[in-house]
Amino acid sequence: MIETPRLQLIPCTPAHFEAALAGRHVLAAVLGVAAAPGWAGSPEAEAVLAPGYQHLRRQPTLQGWWIYLLVHRSEQQLIGLAGFKGRPDEQGSVEIGYSLMEAYRGQGLATEATQALVDFAFGHAQVQRVTALTLPTHSASCRVLEKCGLQFVGPSLDPNGGEVWEWARQRPAGASAAGPLLTAAAALLVFLSACGESKAPATDAPAPPAAVATAAIDPGKALFEQNCVLCHGPDGKRGLNGAHDLTKSNLNQMGRVYMVTNGLGKMPGFKGQLTPEQIEQVAAYSLTLK
Repeated sequence: MIETPRLQLIPCTPAHFEAALAGRHVLAAVLGVAAAPGWAGSPEAEAVLAPGYQHLRRQPTLQGWWIYLLVHRSEQQLIGLAGFKGRPDEQGSVEIGYSLMEAYRGQGLATEATQALVDFAFGHAQVQRVTALTLPTHSASCRVLEKCGLQFVGPSLDPNGGEVWEWARQRPAGASAAGPLLTAAAALLVFLSACGESKAPATDAPAPPAAVATAAIDPGKALFEQNCVLCHGPDGKRGLNGAHDLTKSNLNQMGRVYMVTNGLGKMPGFKGQLTPEQIEQVAAYSLTLK
């Protein structure tokens, strides 16, 4: 996940795609946020979900270089889509794009999301050039790209044969491959380590996660072993029958409760088989599989 001061850019996993295709209420429940009608920003943006899902299933390595869900952090509202149109090509070029709900335009959020994508891209050594396409007219999207350092290259033809304007930004001289953006918590951890905080006496250190068993974890583990291990494996990574890798899932407790309750795709729902409390316990345990 990429975080900015006001946004979360959540990489759209197969589970997210399946939820989105099932309906905005399903996706909202999985993410634990609100999703208003038209959350994708435009009918055209929403129309890419189905082919985007199929393409990701065929090429799982696209994850991270594909579609991201835009969540407004303070409002906990799904407000659009952004992302890349594939991994860097042989010349180290990647193309970016975004779609934002009309109610959230004109607030600098598109610029914030676009800059986050540009920074993410140049955080990888193989990326030498970031590009984007716009309609052939001066628009707000053009201004967003200019603010993020992309320059007008010239007219071009998109794959569908229509005229577009191409924009590009070359890798800044001396830019280092820093990888994905640090969240505030991760940055704080690095800062504390640099200041010697990690040298505190062992008696002051928190107990290891294994020793901090909550009331939900132990029964949740037993229920997980009884109902989920066949497909997910004891470590959450097995992936049988299309089961997703739980160690890489971005779903929070609420989203996992929804998935266990109702199922999605090949995953069966356990509503009626497990009590709501047991489902909460399974979801809580699955969050420990990292």
